[in-house]
Formats: sequence, C-alpha cells, structure tokens
Amino acid sequence: MDYLSTGKVGYPKLTLYAFNLKHSLAQKPKTPVKNANDLWLKCEQLGKQLGVPKLETLPELIEKANNQKTSISGEILPDRILTFTAIQHQQNLHLSGEANPLEIHDTYALDLTLRYPDPEVKLADVRGLNPDDCLLSKNINASLGQTLVFFAQPVGKIDNEQDFADACVKAFLSEETWEKLKISYQHQGQLLGSPIFEYNNDADSPEAQCHVLIWLNTHDITTELENKGEYYYPLIDLLLCRSKIIYARSEAIWCHEQARAAYSDLEKYKQEFKQQKNNSIDLKFDKFNQWLQEIPEISFNYVDYLRDLELHRTTIQTNSKNYRLYLDKLNKICSKSDNLEFFSNFLELAEDTFVEQINTNLAYLTPGQNLFDQMIGTIRGILEVEQAKRDRSLENTIQVVGIAFGGGAIVSGVVTQHIDKPFTEINFKYPIHPLVLSLLWSFLATVACFLLARLWLFTKGKWG
Repeated sequence: MDYLSTGKVGYPKLTLYAFNLKHSLAQKPKTPVKNANDLWLKCEQLGKQLGVPKLETLPELIEKANNQKTSISGEILPDRILTFTAIQHQQNLHLSGEANPLEIHDTYALDLTLRYPDPEVKLADVRGLNPDDCLLSKNINASLGQTLVFFAQPVGKIDNEQDFADACVKAFLSEETWEKLKISYQHQGQLLGSPIFEYNNDADSPEAQCHVLIWLNTHDITTELENKGEYYYPLIDLLLCRSKIIYARSEAIWCHEQARAAYSDLEKYKQEFKQQKNNSIDLKFDKFNQWLQEIPEISFNYVDYLRDLELHRTTIQTNSKNYRLYLDKLNKICSKSDNLEFFSNFLELAEDTFVEQINTNLAYLTPGQNLFDQMIGTIRGILEVEQAKRDRSLENTIQVVGIAFGGGAIVSGVVTQHIDKPFTEINFKYPIHPLVLSLLWSFLATVACFLLARLWLFTKGKWG
C-alpha cells in the first residue's frame, strides 16, 4: 500500500534534539568553545526561513538570560519554553511549535518542535515540517550531532506499521535526500504503549549522520503519558550520551588515521636512514641535522594522537555508563509491555565495538612511540659523535698550525738577529740577501714544524 500518497496522520510533530559542545578540555575553565552559540544562531536563521518571528529572537532571549540555568534540569530561559506560530504556512495548515534551549553539563541542547495541531493531515503535507531539509544535520551543524523524532497518530487502518513508518520518514525528507543519505530501517521497539522505529544512515561523523525515530501514537495511554512528560528529560539525556559517543568515535577514527599517516612518515625516514650509509659524511651530517628538526615534530603530533585516542575511549566509556543510567530511568517510566531493546543495542555497540576498536588501534600504534624515540636518539647520537670528530679535527688543526707558525717565528727571530744590512741596500744582483734568507728559513721551519706536529698527533691516534 502506498501510504505516502494516501496515508493520513493526526497532530503530527517533528522534534529536533540537537547538541552543541559548550566547554572542552582544550579551553580554560568556564570559557566557551569558539562556536558554542551557533545552535541559537541557527534557530534565528530557521525563524526567518519558516516565517516565525519569535524563533528569530531566541539568541537575544538567551543572551538576556545571561546563559544561566534556572533549574536543575538545565533550562536557560526563565519561562523555560518559547512557544511560537508561523506568520503563514501551507494552505489549511497552521504551523506552531516550541523551543526549549538547555544547558546540560558541558553541552548546549536544543529541543525544537514543529507541529500541525490538526486531527487529520495528509502524510504528503508533513513535508512542510521540514522544508528544504532545514532540520537535517547538514544544515543544523550541531557539533555533537542530533536526532529527529517524528510523533503522530495514524488515521485509519494500518496493515503494516513498518511500511507506514517508512512512509513517514519519506514524508518529511525529500526523495533525493532519502536516496543520497541511504537512510535505512534498523530497529523497532515500543515506547509508552506505542511502536517506535529507528532509522539511520550509519555515517561516522555527527555532521553526516541522520538519526531518526518514528513514534506512532496508536494507543490512548500513549497520548496521556506523552502529555505527562515524565519520559522527556531521560530521553534527552540518553540522546545526548548517544551523540557524545558518536562524536568521540568519529574523533577517534580521525586520530587513528592521522597517527597512521605519521607512522607512515616515520617508515619513510627509516628506509632512507638505511640508504645513508653509502653517502659521504658531509651529506649524512646535513641530512641528519635536517631530520632532527623534522622528526621530533612528527613524534610530538603522534603522541598527541595517542593521547587523544585514550581520551576519546574514556569519553565513550563514561557516556556509556551514563547512557545505561538514563536508559534505566526510561525503563522505570515505561510499562512492562514496552520494549526499549533497540536503545540497548546501541549501548552494546559502544561498549563492545567502539571501545574495543580503540583498544586495538592503541595496541598497534603505541609501540610506534618507542620507534620514534629510538630514531631520534640514534640520529642525535650519530650527530654528536660526528660533531665531536669535527671539533677534535679542528682543534688538532689549530694546534698543528700554531706549532708550525710558532716554530717558524722562532727561526725567523734567530736569523733576523744576524742581519747586518739595512733593507734599503738590498740588491738581487748579488748573492742572497740575509733578509730573504731569513724569510726562506722561516718558511722552511714553518713547514717542517707543521709536518712534525702532524706526524706526532698521527702517532698518538689524534689525527686521521
């Protein structure tokens, strides 16, 4: 049955739960990250796009509230929720909704709900709750990711609930987006007495992931419990933990790729190091000096990647524990007939797959840190030995030259004492003048002293 063209729903609402990091370890305490307020600015843009003037004022209202939480639940606004309606929307449909900005520990969270408060809405018209895919992650750009929850009451008989849920997803997404993102059905459960379906495209990064929950209101008890709202904060906290886990895993994948690239660079240095044995001493000396400037920087980055991998593992482990805590709270609120196993499946994925993958990556990469240290130590040792040789050679050369010139000066001084003719009487037509003879003896003495000094250092093993 083609539910997308013939199906109808009552009181449909599409809720965006988006999460943006406010604080990080890289920042000073109480100092927000650079793009902490982007989530509120995005609401301002959505207000203009949807024709909702009150939504445009959200950043101003938050600034006025000075970003101070007014309750233990994390509400930022004094009135908690900002309700609004659109100036003009689809024919015969009146768009309304509410925004609830929250500050949960180190994170800004946004609950933005768009609804049609009508008892009967064509499923095809649900597209108006997400015009131009404005609520998708590629447009919201929440740093930690997001989840879309569609809640509606099916009108008329449904032969296949999953097919109807498929039609609901395709109703508020463009066909092009559905095919491009490759969104697929993953799990089914039951929440507050009614079926809930999970869809995802399993992208690694929060910016690319499209996580959707389709919650069909098929029982009167669901309406009552949903209006009561006891499930609200445990669900938001659970989805926040989920987003943090996805984000940490995405960052861990990036760190692993960067560490692999750094290790590959080191392998190139290692191979070239083996080839240096055939080069001259001067070429090796210059090459190793250059490496001693390059390799430590690569090594420092490599250590950073390993450290960050460990931090991301800790983040996943910590949020997995919190996820389990909020899931337990949610289970206590739900009836015995409810089934939240699909939430538990993600927890198993985080603990058994994400964490273990990081452990495996660290096991492979950590020995590389010692290889970097050994490479740097070896090159530094070679340079120190070569530099010592050069310093000793220079010292010996200076010593030999000093002896040579000293010997030559002594001989020159002795010979000069016997010069009995003034310089003006030099005449090269006659036998060698004493001054010339003195210079000649001085030169010969210098050469002789140089050779003798060098021979002496050579016999002592200090020249060569």
